[in-house]
Amino acid sequence: MAVQEERDFEIVDLSALNISYFDYEHANADDDFIPLAEKMREHEVIILVTPVYWYTMSALMKTFLDRWSDLLTIRKDLGRGLKGKWVYVISSYGTAYPVGFDDPFRLTCDYMGMHFGGSLHHYCGKDPVYLEQNVRNIRSFQQLIDSHD
Repeated sequence: MAVQEERDFEIVDLSALNISYFDYEHANADDDFIPLAEKMREHEVIILVTPVYWYTMSALMKTFLDRWSDLLTIRKDLGRGLKGKWVYVISSYGTAYPVGFDDPFRLTCDYMGMHFGGSLHHYCGKDPVYLEQNVRNIRSFQQLIDSHD
């Protein structure tokens, strides 16, 4: 991944984890969400990566963000430990980029006391103009991350 070049990122593949849906009864406390949140607490910059599916984030990313509610109830210590962290989003799309895509990420960060640092929307179609723009967008995004890293 171009954003990762010359950087030491820890990559976590959500699809390789068992993260179940938010549950008001917290019957899912034994899944992989809390250990992942503990890892997140160790980093100042968190980058969330998702393709655009039907004008929004993937269902897996939405489930992951929904579980951040656990950090406000059963694991408030972790929620407090994420305050002040920087969150960035990388998405990929092939046709049109949806208006308001960043809103759930930005609003979640606001609610959690985190900083939404920005996003990179990577075009994966065949239009050469947009493909050329990707190169400039990646450079700008890398500089944005470096300013908070």
